[in-house]
Amino acid sequence: MKTPSLFRYLPAFLVACTLSGCANDLTRQGQLTDMEKEKTSLANQKESFATRNSDLDRANGNLTVELAANKQQMMILQDEVKLVRRQLSDSTEKLAAAQQEKAALDKRLNDLTTIMDRQGGITIEPNNSLASIETPVFPGVNTRKENGCVILELPGATLFERGGDQITPHGQLLLRQVAGKVAQTYPGHKVTIEGHASTVQQTSTQFVSKMDQTVGQAMIVFNTLTKENIFTPDQLSVTGAANTKPLVSNSSEEGAARNYRVELIVRPN
Repeated sequence: MKTPSLFRYLPAFLVACTLSGCANDLTRQGQLTDMEKEKTSLANQKESFATRNSDLDRANGNLTVELAANKQQMMILQDEVKLVRRQLSDSTEKLAAAQQEKAALDKRLNDLTTIMDRQGGITIEPNNSLASIETPVFPGVNTRKENGCVILELPGATLFERGGDQITPHGQLLLRQVAGKVAQTYPGHKVTIEGHASTVQQTSTQFVSKMDQTVGQAMIVFNTLTKENIFTPDQLSVTGAANTKPLVSNSSEEGAARNYRVELIVRPN
């Protein structure tokens, strides 16, 4: 009995189908493998992007902090510049004031020098023209004769407030009494006003040195005596000796107090 032709080829057909199915399975497995690889690659890229994003965020944060610090530093620098400008302005004003003060002192010294030159200084020729005249005596005022002159010592601490350029009320009273008596006792005589300082006595801030102080205080006495018409300006001359002519030692308070004085030196005619 012959087998029909259809059944004759059935085993081959089945084998072919089986082989075809296997081939499809292999193709699908290959596709899955490629997809897994692509998925892994995408995951790696995503992780890389996330890392880069984190780094960028961190860098951005650092830049923000640095920018804030720079802004703060700039504000500090601006404040410092304002302070320097303010200090420069203050220094400029102080310099201008100091220059004006120096100009005033220079004028003052020039005026004193002119007066001293006009009066011819304190050159004194020994003479006995005052010997026969009784020397006046005043409480608190030392009087002595030297080289033919009569010298009255007015205490500086009595005349001036703290070594300054203002005569005290008591000093004005003493000056009027002494100068008035000198003008009455020695009419027409030349009188030199000579300022003196001690080595321990502090110089007031109104004066730049002890020489400036002694000349300045002598000039104040000159102005007072001429303003009150006790003496005429041509009768008086003015000078200062700083602390170069002490009468006694400055080692004691009493000695320093005596050395700080303004002398009225009555010169012989």
